Amino acid sequence: MERKSDKVRRLVARGAMKEALRIAKDFRLGITKEQSDAMKLAYECMVHGKFYTQLGYDLGARIAEGVDVLNELYGRGEAA
Repeated sequence: MERKSDKVRRLVARGAMKEALRIAKDFRLGITKEQSDAMKLAYECMVHGKFYTQLGYDLGARIAEGVDVLNELYGRGEAA
């Protein structure tokens, strides 16, 4: 059975960031609150972009920040 963290690594390797964020945004172990918040906000901006634009968020910057965290934690540089 594939662990969720392994699935996230596989999705990141494929470039499926939205799907990877959907899973990883709820992880708690080994992740700081700031990292968790960045991934949650990035996913929410991907899903509900118009709403977050109306709130004054820079969607591109928030998504890039969350994807950076995702790559840092689960990207190719991570030892499997």
